Amino acid sequence: MEHLGRVIVVPVVNPASVHPLLVAAARIADADGGLVVPLTVIPVRADADVRAHAWNGVADAESIACELGVRAQGVVVEADDVVAGTLQAVADHDASLVLMGWRGRSSTSNVFGELIDSLVGRSSVPLAIVRLGAVPVRRVVLPVHSDHLLPGGRRGLALATELARRLGATSPEPTTVLRTGDSEAPLPPEVAALGDRVHHDPRRNDRAVGAIAQPSDVVVAAVAPTVSGLRSATTHLAWAAPDSTLMVAVDVGPTHEEGLAEAAGAAATPAPVKHAGSARQVRIVVTARLPEATGPSPAPTPEDLDRVLRGAGSSEHLMAWWPAGDTRPHVRATVTVTATSVNAAISAVMVAVHEAPDFRGAEITYDVDRGAPHRTAAGVDEAPLHLEIDEEAADRATDGQTLPRG
Repeated sequence: MEHLGRVIVVPVVNPASVHPLLVAAARIADADGGLVVPLTVIPVRADADVRAHAWNGVADAESIACELGVRAQGVVVEADDVVAGTLQAVADHDASLVLMGWRGRSSTSNVFGELIDSLVGRSSVPLAIVRLGAVPVRRVVLPVHSDHLLPGGRRGLALATELARRLGATSPEPTTVLRTGDSEAPLPPEVAALGDRVHHDPRRNDRAVGAIAQPSDVVVAAVAPTVSGLRSATTHLAWAAPDSTLMVAVDVGPTHEEGLAEAAGAAATPAPVKHAGSARQVRIVVTARLPEATGPSPAPTPEDLDRVLRGAGSSEHLMAWWPAGDTRPHVRATVTVTATSVNAAISAVMVAVHEAPDFRGAEITYDVDRGAPHRTAAGVDEAPLHLEIDEEAADRATDGQTLPRG
């Protein structure tokens, strides 16, 4: 994904979304000293007022981009087909990326469904499709599912990783890398290097994102240019993180699939109403590969993890072991959290660990303990939750030992 920010075409349709889209484009273009091209497509026989309005719009966008510190060149293309006009601008400027918005939570935003539908199958350059969030972005979250590490998902992951790297370079908070699915395959070094620690939630991608995403996050999601890929990102992730900014990184390629526009446009539909349940106790098994010491600061100890977990709930069953050939200790503990849902419980634990500075460089997995009933605040036992979890790592250790409680 070298020179991804060389020339970025940004379709300008909704004035309310121009500034945040150009902020994202400027961050992506900065590393290459790139050019941002605000674009409006008008009909060939458009009257003078339409032409004047279009040129005023791209001129304003050009000024905004320049104020953000990047070169900009506004363009108005005359074409009776919006897609053809966009592709013409992409070809004329030898674009490296198209960055556009699509209708999300805001009812005043324009629907880019038809444009997305055609561009996904016809564009020769990558697409970054942005559903704007409620507040300015402070942190980048990159979810990496185990499927992304398979041959078919690597190009999409490479695009999302490069977008996350560029956006995170100027974000106030460190980038968060979130593994989902199984964790058998190692993360590519360029992915692991993005964040100061790796969180692993083995559940489905959207559920894991829902536990960690905050309103000030931009979630950069890698997808394939297929109906199932777009639906997974635009609908389920949009519902899971309704207040966050969502950037869908679409790996381009010819496709004859129909329904891509509907899959993307579905992100505008309201999420199913979920009524808050009663408070209950949820047990979370936290397994961490602790970081090594950096600089004068000592490496965190198993007791440090126990201390952090006690900030979220009651911690027990602390265990540490040192696998053969690994100098970094592995630690496992169970924390019981009172929350209205599994997601809320995992979120509370994840936030506590993420905000602990001692655990920079750690790799942390969060599993729901399905071996014990979940007790409600009223003391009623519920059936165990049957979720996919991975509890085998510590059990495979032959030298594990239970640590005394202080």
